Amino acid sequence: MKLRKPRPAKPGEINYPMLDRFTFAHLAIGCVYSFLGFDFILVGLLAIGWELIENPIKANMPWMFPHGTSDTLQNAIGDVLAVLVGWGATQYLRY
Repeated sequence: MKLRKPRPAKPGEINYPMLDRFTFAHLAIGCVYSFLGFDFILVGLLAIGWELIENPIKANMPWMFPHGTSDTLQNAIGDVLAVLVGWGATQYLRY
């Protein structure tokens, strides 16, 4: 079985820059993880793990995503950082 890859995002498209309109969704996920009591290491591992499997999922099930292009490295880093910032902000505000 050959692994497929989604089309790479181009400049000006969603999934290309470090921050895009889905950054807020990643922040919100970090907040949810905080409310669920997940610790920083687990949140980081979940965020990184998702970014590692997201592009293969996009390639095989593009209908699950509003934008089926692959994330650039800078976008994936921004997504992980957004989750961690959401978790951290919620931790700070809760305590």
